[in-house]
Amino acid sequence: MLSFRRYAFLMFVLLLAATLYLPWRLGVAYPKTLGPTLTDPFHAAYKTGLVKSQADVALIGDSILHYGVDPARLAQLTGRKVYKLDIPGSASAAWYLAIKNVFAAVPHKPRYVIVTFRDTILTVPGYRVNGKYFDLVSQLATPQDEFFLQRAFIQEMSLPEQLADQYLPLYGSRLNLREKIDHATRYAVPALLGCDAACNDQANVTVFGGDNLDQNLLVDAVASAESYLYTPDRLDFDRQVGQSFLPEMVRIARSNNIQLILVRTKHLDDLSEASESAALQGYIQALKAYAAGNKLIYIDFSHDPRLTKDLYFDNYHTNKAGMAVFTQILAEALLPILKQ
Repeated sequence: MLSFRRYAFLMFVLLLAATLYLPWRLGVAYPKTLGPTLTDPFHAAYKTGLVKSQADVALIGDSILHYGVDPARLAQLTGRKVYKLDIPGSASAAWYLAIKNVFAAVPHKPRYVIVTFRDTILTVPGYRVNGKYFDLVSQLATPQDEFFLQRAFIQEMSLPEQLADQYLPLYGSRLNLREKIDHATRYAVPALLGCDAACNDQANVTVFGGDNLDQNLLVDAVASAESYLYTPDRLDFDRQVGQSFLPEMVRIARSNNIQLILVRTKHLDDLSEASESAALQGYIQALKAYAAGNKLIYIDFSHDPRLTKDLYFDNYHTNKAGMAVFTQILAEALLPILKQ
């Protein structure tokens, strides 16, 4: 019992020391503001590209958009100027910020904004916002984007998590601490051997590039991450939508005279509607009803027979031939809308 008391006292002293030292060392306030701190500068190239394009039609999406749509060909087929903002690894948080801080924040606003998505991703605000994804999404945010922090982070925390985030620096600053530790372990030893940071980064890209990894493991890793989108809670549209970015995306678009077009993309896990779960089918029906009630245009390519397996290089991404096909059928679906 005595040894346990000593151990508990030592842990308490170390925790107290960390609580006093870390805010000073890391330059953060105590108690800490809830959620992560937005310090990365806004990536102005997004707005610059849009302004330069003078686009009537803008697209936002992740790597599926990157590999799926040829903007020059889409412009040629539709007769409209097109701007594609494809951010591999992004999700609804980044798309909301793009609509707010890019598309609605320039003098010449696009008349149409196309959001490409798959299944439930539009109403899962905490998806792809942590870790490496935070660096990505924060480039679209400003220090005033408190709504983004609330939806993507704070509402996802339980009360104990919120208290720990504010009052326990070991927890609240864990990402910052991990980054410092990772940096030290990654670069310190190679530097002693004459390999500086640039040399180290190149070595990591060479050794751990996708071509050198087991493709089955990569597919399994993606599938594991994607499973988060198909839990019972995520498949309950009525429960999720009020906590998501979608209503605010709709409001911003409407107030800026932008027509939102939701484009559901195809993936090879569900090749036909019959292969989808009843829960996913119910979710999609509720999403369609929401879109109709809010004057959004909904286009669904999720089971389009023209998008055959040979047009994909994995479950989600089209190859070069697939890009040509998808761009063509997207243009065909858009033409009647653009002529109105």
